[in-house]
Amino acid sequence: MTDAALTAPFIERAYQDTYDLLVVVRDYISGPMQEDVEGLENDDHLHLTYTLSRITRQLTDVMAWLMLQKAVAAGELSREEAATEPAAALASLKDVQDEMDSAALSRLPLAARSMIDRTRRITALVGQLDSNAG
Repeated sequence: MTDAALTAPFIERAYQDTYDLLVVVRDYISGPMQEDVEGLENDDHLHLTYTLSRITRQLTDVMAWLMLQKAVAAGELSREEAATEPAAALASLKDVQDEMDSAALSRLPLAARSMIDRTRRITALVGQLDSNAG
């Protein structure tokens, strides 16, 4: 069995989890976030906006990487061809460690903290998949 065949179920699960979380983030930004920010201080509102933007970028980068891995598993690209694609770098995952302290994090709405946590778990999984694939 090839490495691609062994990791395919993990890639597919990560892809679906990432897609689902992107939809959750989109839905939150277009609806409940508006109510949640009313009770926030300006600095916390700004930090929430920044954080949601950042996790959206990270999840989009993860999706691109996962799509490359799926193409490799399907035989559409070789591992070498995939490695030359910009999405292979996972650049945004390198800044996954938040500089936000626990007090600032605790002031964010619960929904946002949940999305941050889910993003961290997904990016950790994909980072592990990337190191195993390389």
